Amino acid sequence: MTDKKLAAFLIFLFCANALADDTSTASQSEVNATFLLGPSVVVLDKPYKGKDAEVFPYPAAIFVYDRFYFAIDTAGYRLLANQRTATPAPGTTLLYLDAIARWRSDGYDSSDSDELRGMHDRHGTVDAGGEFGVAGDWGSVATSLVTDALDQHDGQELRVIYGKRFENAFDVKDLRITPSVGLAWQSNNLVNYYYGVRTDEVRPDRPAYKPGEAVNWLTGLDGTYQLNDKWTLLAGITIFWLDDEIRNSPIVSRDYAISLIAGVMYKF
Repeated sequence: MTDKKLAAFLIFLFCANALADDTSTASQSEVNATFLLGPSVVVLDKPYKGKDAEVFPYPAAIFVYDRFYFAIDTAGYRLLANQRTATPAPGTTLLYLDAIARWRSDGYDSSDSDELRGMHDRHGTVDAGGEFGVAGDWGSVATSLVTDALDQHDGQELRVIYGKRFENAFDVKDLRITPSVGLAWQSNNLVNYYYGVRTDEVRPDRPAYKPGEAVNWLTGLDGTYQLNDKWTLLAGITIFWLDDEIRNSPIVSRDYAISLIAGVMYKF
């Protein structure tokens, strides 16, 4: 992270956390603690030419302690909220502001396919920033703005996602499903890093390409099924529908990308 990025992010955390301390009246007895952990399998089907889907084991974890939480690929700290509970009571509205860090799994190795040979590797990174959310009986809207914390793509992403959780879905006790829809605006630096072709990567069948910013649409479906007091099954799929700036890249073969996770967690 550059000095300017680091300074801006630390100032944001300091000011918001100070405000949170001033407005919170919760006692220590109200501290919420939850820890679930278990094995899962992740599938990442990226749109790069000739690249096979990646399948790998992954520790599925959900950890909540007071204002801090970690869920699958995102860590966060609740800076501001009008309620202490993460799940609003019927008829009420939860407003919150979180500081978040989220793993970005985009990228490839040049050895992943013949079509990518001669390209420089593109690496995953950690994006950090903030998320503002509103949740009620009607569902939830989460708006997040993050920037590259490890100086890989040096770009930014803005996501706006609407989701609605259904309890006891399809009349199945303890089955929860959450369909979602949203968009992800990505800056030109981010898009160019993962989908551009530099002048020293050009070959006869791969011209130079420098894309601009992109707006990708996404749809998702997450589900959990509580087997008993200790064990919970989870599964989720997200499909990103890619902007023309990405689809037109000479290293991209299709207009979508898919991520999927399935596993089981034990509550400690």
